[in-house]
Amino acid sequence: MKALRSLLLGLLVLLVLPCLCRGQQQVIRVVMDDNYPPFIFRSADGALQGILVDQWQLWEQKTGVHAELSAMDWAVAQQRMQAGEFDVIDTIFKTEERIQKYDFGKPYQKIDQPVYFRREISGIRDIGSLKGFTIAVKEGDAIIGFLRQHGIDTLVTYPSYEAIIRAAKEDKVAVFSVDQSPASYFLYKMGMVDRFKQTEPLHSGQFHRAVRKGDMATLQLVEKGFAAITPAELKRIDETWYGSAARYNSSYNWLWWVLGGVALLALLLLFWNRGLRRIIARKTHELRESERNYRELVQGSDSIILRWKRDGLIIFVNDYGARFFGYEASELIGESLFQTIVPHNQVDGRDLHQLLADIFVHTDQYRVNLNQNMRKDGGLVWISWNNRPVYDDQGQVLEMLSVGIDITARIDAENALRQNQQDLVQARQAAEGANEAKSLFLANMSHEIRTPLNAIIGINSLLVERLDAGELKELAKDSMAAANNLLDIISDVLDISKIEAGKLEIVTVPFDPRMLVNQLERMFGAIVREKGLRFDVSLGARLPGLLLSDPARIQQIGVNLLSNALKFTEQGAIRLRLTGSVLDDNTVQLDLIVSDSGKGILAENIERVFSPFVQEDLSTTRKFGGTGLGLAISRHLAEMLGGSIKVESRIGEGSTFTCSIPCTISKKLTSELASAARDEAQKICRRLRILVAEDSVVNCKMMEAILRMEGHRVRFADTGRKAVQAWQEEPFDLILMDIQMPEMDGVQATAIIRATEAEKGGHIPIIALTAYAMIGDKQRFLDAGMDAYLPKPITTEQLRRLLWEYGQEE
Repeated sequence: MKALRSLLLGLLVLLVLPCLCRGQQQVIRVVMDDNYPPFIFRSADGALQGILVDQWQLWEQKTGVHAELSAMDWAVAQQRMQAGEFDVIDTIFKTEERIQKYDFGKPYQKIDQPVYFRREISGIRDIGSLKGFTIAVKEGDAIIGFLRQHGIDTLVTYPSYEAIIRAAKEDKVAVFSVDQSPASYFLYKMGMVDRFKQTEPLHSGQFHRAVRKGDMATLQLVEKGFAAITPAELKRIDETWYGSAARYNSSYNWLWWVLGGVALLALLLLFWNRGLRRIIARKTHELRESERNYRELVQGSDSIILRWKRDGLIIFVNDYGARFFGYEASELIGESLFQTIVPHNQVDGRDLHQLLADIFVHTDQYRVNLNQNMRKDGGLVWISWNNRPVYDDQGQVLEMLSVGIDITARIDAENALRQNQQDLVQARQAAEGANEAKSLFLANMSHEIRTPLNAIIGINSLLVERLDAGELKELAKDSMAAANNLLDIISDVLDISKIEAGKLEIVTVPFDPRMLVNQLERMFGAIVREKGLRFDVSLGARLPGLLLSDPARIQQIGVNLLSNALKFTEQGAIRLRLTGSVLDDNTVQLDLIVSDSGKGILAENIERVFSPFVQEDLSTTRKFGGTGLGLAISRHLAEMLGGSIKVESRIGEGSTFTCSIPCTISKKLTSELASAARDEAQKICRRLRILVAEDSVVNCKMMEAILRMEGHRVRFADTGRKAVQAWQEEPFDLILMDIQMPEMDGVQATAIIRATEAEKGGHIPIIALTAYAMIGDKQRFLDAGMDAYLPKPITTEQLRRLLWEYGQEE
């Protein structure tokens, strides 16, 4: 009975609907989206097929009205619908904007719109995570408005879904939003299912059929026709295109038992699946949190992060990297490195385009590289890149992940430091040149001054020895004292020059501290007493017999301290004391103490008096004279010997200078020295035949007087060439050789003599008797073949000791 009612109702509809539609148009023009499987798409021969084609054919049967179907690009379809070329538009979403243009029928199909993205991209999960990505969409699609409402403007449009999927296959698109049904169809069709992931639906819409605004008659006709189609008929159409479950013969009773077992198993699986789904949900949440954290880390990083392909195409850049180069991320993604941030050549001449190509070939060699890059404004920056290759399934390098750090400031600092170092080298060379010029000047001045001083001191020493007591002898003494004072000044200047150059030599030898005090007493005793002062000399009781140090330098310190005491003391006494205190089993601290009853030194000037060329005040220089070098030299010598000098002074009462020097206790017995002294005393000096090479007439006269007075025979030569000639003509016991002479100097003459001796045998002592007294002069002359060195000016006593040394007989 129920079946009969249904049949009658169907016949009634078939009879009534044509009557209702009588007077209406007999053809209705319908336009829809092209290529939207399984709803509408084309067969191999280009004919339209799909769910909507079958539904509209069934609609024709229900209404008796012919539906003329057309499918085309969606944007074009909307334009032509508005132009009046069609009566109905199908597959359209209902939006606020479209409500102004169309009247819509009832929705008949829900459509989800997720976002699809390449598998290697992480962090895309919702609408907010799409910022910074370029998204492909279909032209005219409702998703465009949805995305723009949420601030997503980096969109690229394609005419169809198939065009979008094909662009993705060709790596032109990394992220796209496509309706789920056609997306699944084309991804499977093009073999790309495994290459892309999708989000949960970001937006869902519903298919409607619509007419132009106000055409309600057409809309009612369409809606009534589709209302006449039964759910069973729609289901059969869906099964045709989606597929249906296979049917089995129910006559097999045993199948129910199998089904029962399967149901029980399914129930167990259901519980297991529910637990598994909870685990998956938790892991998915953790994964999404991890992806979110990773994305925040990448986007929040202060490093430049790039993904790029072999041809230089940029497929990702983080926000910091884009801002650093002066771009928006959307301006760089999809563009080439070579057209944006990579100049062709950098300052060192490297071809950066070739370098980027080599990175894909030699990944290990270029894992870290340093090069210049270019900002949008054309400015160049230095970036240190760390490159990591991304491989495909075949192990080929697919992409490159590059992380860069701006090191422009470091490079600029290194360049500035390099320039500073070059400037320092030039400044040092200039200073060394100036110091060399100063040394050369001092050497020349020393030579020019010492040559006449040699004659002055020598002649005065002869006069002092030969003149009887009287006014002339006193004048000769005064003249020699003035010459010696000038010599001291020259020696002080040379010493301070040696100290500043770091070339003053310290010679460690055994010495008797008592002999040191005796020498100082002999040098200053008479002078101090002549000035009407008392000279007190004392020795400490605990002084060892022999010490190791440089006695000549210690004596020089004592001479400077005693000279200062004598200069500034008008009445009272000068005291010299030498004491020693044991520091350990091998070391004694030798204290040389000089006290005076002079005018004293102001407390604020104590350090000042130890500065070179500085005295306590200008009045001191005017009244007492001097260069202000003695104390400066003494302090340097004490420090070079490992000791120090300190001073205590009170105005009007005097000053006390204490020089403390650590000395090693010598193991050599005093008796050995005494024995050696006895042996020396037993030697007898013989008369010598001496050749003197000297171009100064005055010096020749002085030396001739001294040498003949000692009983020696002398011959003179005023050039080096004549000296060699005289040596060849007659035998000599000793040659006193000046260095600076016309025609041939003393060094050249010595070389000729030594070369001749090397061939014929023999050896004559040659003594350098010269005004050259700068650093290294002595060693230079010894290296030239001379046996000894005696700087001018020389005294009668020095010359006698030299002749005694070379005239000894056993």
